Amino acid sequence: SEVHSKDVPKAYFNMRSSSTPTVLICHLIALTRAFSADISIVGQAGGAPQKLPGSYVKTFTRWSVEEISSDSPTLQRLPTEGDDSFVNPTSTEEVWWPMDLKKLQVRPCLDVLMQNGQPKYAMAGLTVRVPENASGDGVDWRNYGLNSQPLAGQWTTFAFAVEGGFRVECFVGTNDAETPTETKDASKDDSTMLYERIFPGDLGALNERPSAHAMFASKRMSEALESLGVFLSGIDDSSPLSNGFHLVSFPLTRATDDWIELPKLKSEKGYTLLCVATAEPDAEKLLEMDEGLV
Repeated sequence: SEVHSKDVPKAYFNMRSSSTPTVLICHLIALTRAFSADISIVGQAGGAPQKLPGSYVKTFTRWSVEEISSDSPTLQRLPTEGDDSFVNPTSTEEVWWPMDLKKLQVRPCLDVLMQNGQPKYAMAGLTVRVPENASGDGVDWRNYGLNSQPLAGQWTTFAFAVEGGFRVECFVGTNDAETPTETKDASKDDSTMLYERIFPGDLGALNERPSAHAMFASKRMSEALESLGVFLSGIDDSSPLSNGFHLVSFPLTRATDDWIELPKLKSEKGYTLLCVATAEPDAEKLLEMDEGLV
């Protein structure tokens, strides 16, 4: 059935990059969009980005790695169009939050495009779910309808993802313009965004030290890359990943229940969620860059 904006607050998900492949930003913001953006691939030889049609990329089979911290991690396929009663959930532009759902959760990931069993491109990613305690049937839903799984709009070469210090950090941003008039500083511009880091989580006394967050996030990225190595070593002709294009999400949280609750939408303007995949020493400083440069 058709979903209208008055029924479903929407979230915009877009990955952008600076002119050099040193920072990638996943941008999730409540905004209405009516098209699928093309994919831009940066960091290739020659410097010119490559374009892939968003409608084509959305047809790639998507998988997620579960139980990543156990001795036997598993690969779970995301249901899609063609499966019983499912639609294609992938969106390169927006995430829909149906108003009858009380809760959505996200899990930061390293998303990797596999071609014939080999990693080709990497991107920051988020897996979205309706948790068991918020669904009507007590089931964890990853595909809860159209535009329920975001896919970054900008990718980089896999070689960049394995460089030292590469990691993902995530932030929630609220627009100062949405602050109640009686509490808002009149001297601030309405476009000011106020950010709070949600991944890595609370580091206590180390919260004000960017190097601590970088070290923690880099460790999680190393664990995800190790898990990727395990899967690569196990791929043979019988593997579903051995032929064609596949998008695989490697979670950056270790526990199966270590998910982050999305803030409740207070209006259709919503909030911003940015996942910064970078090797720069201070990820939060990148949020201060002009939008045209990031």
